[in-house]
Amino acid sequence: MTATTHNTAPSRSSLRRTGTVTRWGSRHLRVVGSVHIAVGVVLTALGAVLLPRGGTCALVALPLAIVAAVHFAWGSRQLVLARSAAHRTGV
Repeated sequence: MTATTHNTAPSRSSLRRTGTVTRWGSRHLRVVGSVHIAVGVVLTALGAVLLPRGGTCALVALPLAIVAAVHFAWGSRQLVLARSAAHRTGV
């Protein structure tokens, strides 16, 4: 015989449990993902402007490209999560 648990706490996604997505952000994944993609585009454009200048500007362009790649990856992940959540809930 198994004992029943009376756990009434709502389940939270793993992203919310780890603190990487706020409560507002978990409800608006599409908006947050789109903002990350937009920031990635801006950083890529800034890096493209700085890269041809050479010297120190080229050294600044490399970290910008890395940060832009992180924003693209995180934004696309959130857009995929928003799409799967919409599919699950039927919205």
